[in-house]
Parts: sequence; C-alpha cells; structure tokens
Amino acid sequence: MNIVILMTDQQAHPFLGCAGYPGLNTPTYDRLAAEGIRFSQATCAVSPCLPSRHSMLHGRYAFQSGIYSNRHLLALDQIPEWTMGKAFQRAGYVTGAYGKMHTIPYQAVVERGNYYGFDHRAGPFHETGERMDAHYVGAHREWVETIMAEREARGINQGGDNCAAAFKGFTSSLRLDQMRDWWVGAQAASFVDAHKDDPFLLICSLSGPHAPHVVPADFAGMYDPNDVVLPPEPPDDLPDRDAYPNFEGLEREELRDAIANYMAYVSACDACHGQVVEALKRNGLYDDTLILFLSDHGELLGSRGVRAFSKYNLYEQAIRVPFIIKPPKGFRAGLTSDSLVNLLDVLPTAFDFADLDIPPHLPGVSLKPLVDGGALERERSVAITELQRPKGLGLSIRNREWKHIRGPDGTELYHIESDPYEFVNLADDPDCALEIAELHASLIAEYRWVFNRASRQGTDYPTQAWNVLTL
Repeated sequence: MNIVILMTDQQAHPFLGCAGYPGLNTPTYDRLAAEGIRFSQATCAVSPCLPSRHSMLHGRYAFQSGIYSNRHLLALDQIPEWTMGKAFQRAGYVTGAYGKMHTIPYQAVVERGNYYGFDHRAGPFHETGERMDAHYVGAHREWVETIMAEREARGINQGGDNCAAAFKGFTSSLRLDQMRDWWVGAQAASFVDAHKDDPFLLICSLSGPHAPHVVPADFAGMYDPNDVVLPPEPPDDLPDRDAYPNFEGLEREELRDAIANYMAYVSACDACHGQVVEALKRNGLYDDTLILFLSDHGELLGSRGVRAFSKYNLYEQAIRVPFIIKPPKGFRAGLTSDSLVNLLDVLPTAFDFADLDIPPHLPGVSLKPLVDGGALERERSVAITELQRPKGLGLSIRNREWKHIRGPDGTELYHIESDPYEFVNLADDPDCALEIAELHASLIAEYRWVFNRASRQGTDYPTQAWNVLTL
C-alpha cells in the first residue's frame, strides 16, 4: 500500500465544496471526502507554519519538541528516528517530499543534507538545509521574476503576508501551469509514475492558499466578489481588536475581493493536487492508496474585522483545518466525523495503515478505526493548540461546545457552538465558571496522559549492589 499526503498552506477549515462553502469548486478534495471521511472538528497543535509541520511529521506537541515558531530548529543530530520520512524509509518505502516543507527556518545557516528521511525532494525554491533534486526557481526563473515583480509593484514582501494588499490579492499575468504549485504537483505526479512498482510515501505540499492571494490568469473571474457572503461584522470590544496593525487600508466591502481571490486560489490548489490523483489512477494505484488531505493551519480572512488577516492567533478560523482521509478500497466511505482530531494524529494513522509499529509515547491516535467502522483507541475530551507570542505563550483548550483561551492577552471563553466567530467573551460570567474548570481539568488529564506515555521512552537497566564508596 502507498501513502500520499496532499497538503495546503493556510487553508481555513470551511473552504471546501464538500464542507458546504457557498459556490466553491473543489472537485478533487470533494471526491476524496466522498470516498473516505471528512473531519469537521480538526485542529492544528501549534501555529504557524514551521511548528505545525513539525508536529505533524514528528507527532509531538510543541511543549514536547520545543518547536514553537518559524525560527525554531531541532538540533540536526536530534531529529527522532520515528519522524515520518525516516520511519517509512527504514521500512523499505521510497520517500518523496515535494513542495513547501518548511522544516528548517529559511534564514538558518544549515549545511544542505537529507535530515528528514526523504529520498527525493523538489520544492518551490531551494529551502534551507534541504538537498534538492530540483526546484521551481531553477527550472523557471523567468516566471519567478514575473511574479516577484507583480508582488513588488503592490508592496508585498517575500513572505507575502505583511500587508492588506497581500490578502486582497490580485490576478497574475501567469497561467496556473506556469506557477510554482502546478510545477510542484507535476513533480509529485512524476514521482508516482517513476515509482509505480515500489511502495512509496509521498508528500505534496503546496504554498497556497497562503497570502498573497494570487489568482492565475486562467482563473480570473472564477468567483464574483458580489456573490461572496461576508462574515458578520464584529463588535468593537474584541480582545484582539488592535492585534493586526499591518493590515490597514481595506474597506469592509473589499473583503469580498479578498475572499473571492482566496476561493480562486483554493480551487487552483485543488487542480494542482488533482495531478497527483490522476497519476495514481493512470498507474492503477488509486484504489490501493491511502490519501490524506489537510492544511497546516487556517486563516482569519477578515472574520474578526477588516484588518484581521492572520494565523498568529488562537481563534477558530486560524486553528481549525480541513482534514480528509481517503482510505484504500474496502473501507467505509462518505463519512463525516466530529471527533476532536489533531494534526498529531497524522503520523500514527499513517503507521497504522502501513502496519508499522506506532511508537508508544506519541500523543496522537490512529484514525484508522473510524474509517473501519470502529471507535478510536482514545477520544480526546479537549483539543489543545499552542501559540508562542512576543508577550508569552498562548493556549487554546476546546471541545465541541466550549473554548477557553489563556495567554498574555488575558482569559477568554466562548460558547463556540452558538458563537462560532467568538464575538462574546464569557470568561467573566460567573455562570460559566464551571465550564472553565471542566476545560482545565480536561487539559490536565491530557497533559497527564501525554507525560505518562512519554515516560515509556526510558529503558530499565539491570541493577547491581552498590554504595558510594565502590561505585
């Protein structure tokens, strides 16, 4: 059996046709959901990009790994052997990682090498520390210079998420088949063709729909801003009202353009990943392949005000992610689950489907039983998401009904079942003290469970008689 992970960057959880987003066209992702299971309550364990990807590849919380920000890096000789690429490589799989992996800070001075266990690697550019077979900049420098000039003309920096113009987006002069995500999808499809007779693990990780929201020329006008349904206008007293100073300049009606461009970008990502699915089909591998589709984190996209564009927060649009599993043929299909799943669960799920031993200290759980008609080994009572901020560490503790945010900006409590945009902070309501206490108790239980499992990593050695004078 082969395993394929299709990944996007900064895709908010409702932006899927199969999740009911109005008018959104995502046929590749919708088909995967129709032939598998979609998780409606999936969250990331930590935000933003780099730490979230570490939690998925390593299967550990940030408080276990110490990876909290885009500047953090594990010592290269301390990358664990159970990391996804290493584990499958050791099990005899051919491993390939295509696209944005962001496992090492881009500005880090690191010798190029193969630290994470991938036999083949191609990306949008030559990422720090990665030994590449190929990258988009080297293959199509002229197209890169075109898109960089288009961005620079609008004041958008390298990272792409520094200003309102990046989130409003624009239409490029380049077609989709000239852009980096299409190139990444094509490279991943070629990997499938080349290794159709080998067991393989493939990750195809796109840069979109991360800002800037660049619409390919052939996707222009795909979504009419006038048809976009805006999120409700928030009250003036939100705790994060002044938290997004970089994004001055948009009027509320311009959110329609931002969301329409984001929708087009999501549809473009769907088409790019469609190349990998088609490669599996033409090689007769689709029915026997486990496919996981997910994003590393979400995006506010103006849901908390016209300046609110960010993943650097703990609100629902930022921490919830799309998550779909299409199992090999023979499992149940067309399911939706509201289990409190997390990106930590990707690694044990992949191990379980591949009949590999799941390291007993991992805090995640295999989701295979849900696809197989059974129950999870352990249902979480809360989902935990961490975020490091300049003023300290923030923590989200949520179940399906309530959510508690603790951090340097104060205490927040939301009844997310009736208040999905988290506009009404109930933390000071004495009638809600019990809900906070119950969430805290569940948090402590989760921590206790994690640390009890972590203790199993130790090895008991035989003992001998000793004293301080002879040892």
